[in-house]
Amino acid sequence: MLAFDVEIDGARAFVAGTEDWSLLSLHVTASRKEDGSPVRDGYIEASMGGLTLPDDASVRHHFRWPVVPLEVGSVVTIKVVEVSSADLPKKRYRSDAQVQESPFTEDEEREMRYRDYLSLKAEFENPNG
Repeated sequence: MLAFDVEIDGARAFVAGTEDWSLLSLHVTASRKEDGSPVRDGYIEASMGGLTLPDDASVRHHFRWPVVPLEVGSVVTIKVVEVSSADLPKKRYRSDAQVQESPFTEDEEREMRYRDYLSLKAEFENPNG
């Protein structure tokens, strides 16, 4: 199968691919910190994912591998390879309007709830700013 062999700073991050892929995509993203913004906390990261071909029920699935934090000077190397097997995605979930599946793992959802909790706690413990 076709896959992307991704190295970050000389270390293998993952070999990403699935037999039923329709789309494979690697993104390197940077977000600038914006003062006062609750969503722009500044980051640089590499993320890998994609979409499957339709299955027998005409359902497609998204899939993704773990997000890898980057920093200034990081080197991301992508080699397009043919392999007999690849690293399993971190998450695979349906891509349709009939059945809604979370794109996040249970651990990721817990971490997001915890960040929300800390934000709310800080807001309500100091309501005057």
